[in-house]
Amino acid sequence: MNRLIRASLRMTAAAIAIAVFGLTGFAQDRGQEGCRGCMRMGQSQGPQDMQTIHALFNEHKKIRRTVKNIENGVETLTESDDQAVQAMIVEHALAMQKRLENKQPIRQWDPLFAELFKHAEKITMQISKTQRGVRVVETSSDAYVVKLMQSHAQGVSEFVAEGMSSMHKSHELPGSKADEKSFLGKGDGLTTCPVTGAPVDKSIKAEILGRTVYFCCQACRDAAQKNPELYLKP
Repeated sequence: MNRLIRASLRMTAAAIAIAVFGLTGFAQDRGQEGCRGCMRMGQSQGPQDMQTIHALFNEHKKIRRTVKNIENGVETLTESDDQAVQAMIVEHALAMQKRLENKQPIRQWDPLFAELFKHAEKITMQISKTQRGVRVVETSSDAYVVKLMQSHAQGVSEFVAEGMSSMHKSHELPGSKADEKSFLGKGDGLTTCPVTGAPVDKSIKAEILGRTVYFCCQACRDAAQKNPELYLKP
C-alpha cells in the first residue's frame, strides 16, 4: 500500500510540473536549461510542446523505441519504465497528432519535418496507449509520403538514442545525397545563434575557433562545440 501511495504521489508531482511550470522553470528543474531560441523554431510551437520535448530529450536514456516499416507506412512503439516519462510520451504523441490534423508544423528549419507537414492531409495517424507508453501507426496512400514517414520515424529514433546532442540535427529528404558534413550555420554568433538563427542570450557563450560566440541556449552551444565546422565559418 505504501508503495502505491508513493507511486501516486510521484505521478501527481510530475503531472503538476508538466501542467504548471513554464518551459525554462520545468527544464531547469529537470537539470536542463530552457531553450528560448528553440521556441522560435516553429511559428506555432508553444511553450507546452517545447516543455515536453525538452524533458523527453533530457530523459532519453529511459526511453525504448522500435520502428517497423509496413507496406503503407510505419509502426512505432515508444515506452519507458518511468511513469513520469510514460506520461510525457503519451502527451507528446497526442500533441503531434493534433499538429498534423491542424497543419501546425514543428522544426520548420529541418527539411524532413517541413516536407512531412506539407503533406499532413495525406497522413492517417492512429495512437494506441500501451502499458508503458504508446504504439503509433502512420499510414498513407501516397508512396512518397510513406517514405517521408519512415524517414521521420528513424529520425525520432536518433533523438531517443542520442538525446540533446542531436536536437539541432537537420534531416535530408528521402533519396537525397546531401553531404552530412555540409555547412548548417544559420546565424552570425553575435546577435543571432549560429545553430538556429534565433536571437542570442549573451550569458550563453563559448570560445570557439579563436573568438567568442554567443548562443540562444546551452544545447546549441554544446552542438557547436562538438562540431564547430558545421555551424561556424573560420
